[in-house]
Amino acid sequence: MSAERPTYTRLGRSLASRSHSPSPLSEWQREEQVISTRIKFTTAVGLAVLLTMAAVSPANADDPNDVSAVDVQVALAGVEGGLVADAVNTEATADEAAVAASGDNAVSVPRDASEGVTVEVDGQELTIGLPDVESAGSAVALTSGAVAYPGDSGVANTVIPIADGVQVLTTIAGATASETFEYALEVPAGAAVKLAGDGSAIVVGADDVPLVTTTAPWAVDANGQSVPTHYEVRGSTLIQVVEHQDAGFAYPIVADPTYTYWWGGKTWVPANAVNVQQVAAALAAFIAVAPAAIVSAGLGLCNQAGKGIWVYWTWAGHVWCTGP
Repeated sequence: MSAERPTYTRLGRSLASRSHSPSPLSEWQREEQVISTRIKFTTAVGLAVLLTMAAVSPANADDPNDVSAVDVQVALAGVEGGLVADAVNTEATADEAAVAASGDNAVSVPRDASEGVTVEVDGQELTIGLPDVESAGSAVALTSGAVAYPGDSGVANTVIPIADGVQVLTTIAGATASETFEYALEVPAGAAVKLAGDGSAIVVGADDVPLVTTTAPWAVDANGQSVPTHYEVRGSTLIQVVEHQDAGFAYPIVADPTYTYWWGGKTWVPANAVNVQQVAAALAAFIAVAPAAIVSAGLGLCNQAGKGIWVYWTWAGHVWCTGP
């Protein structure tokens, strides 16, 4: 008498094994086969999708020349010492990414970088062209209130409306990026762009009274190390030169011109009075200026022609000079 074969339970159904010879597939075996086929098909499709995504993803996803808005925000957050200004409250419009207005002065930041940043000062208007706009993307509002323009040439622009003007920052992603950044300025009739003795720049109107000024240029790398930089002027174009290539700097590098409305005055100083003491005495009628501020203005450089100099000052205590 043979022993009874065991009974197996699968998916709630009983199956008695009655023979060692092949038998037709049972219902549960067919279901199991269908499930297995579906799993294999789904896995294959999923793998194919992943491979397709990898194939169609941009080949330059890791290209150091691509500078995204996130890259810009991280780079600016790493700049210490208060070099990156705080943005004021702005409003966005259909045409502008940000608009900041105060009295007769206003800054308009475009959605399209090629349109330039418009600055209105006491009824006069000038436009600051941004560098490398051919590779710039559309404006992206950062959480800090700044407006970034991602780029694919190793450079990205950022514009920050501030209480007394606008800060324009360049983020440099790597050593292959350019070292010159041109800000083509559209100025009122008769206006001109000049360099001051301390390395800053001035946009003066037809009456030779400043409309906006810049601070002396600066540039720092990712470790906070200063990068050699200076301004040059060609016609009405302000050029910032950042000497970062072949110097072992850590990237990204951030560089800045800050354009501020001019609040102050100017004083002519004859050639025989171009020294710290006499300039301080001339300014004392308007503001109290520390001698160090006058020294840093570069009086000697402004007076190279030996014909005297113009000394400009602001209520904030910034002093600079130009030749006649």
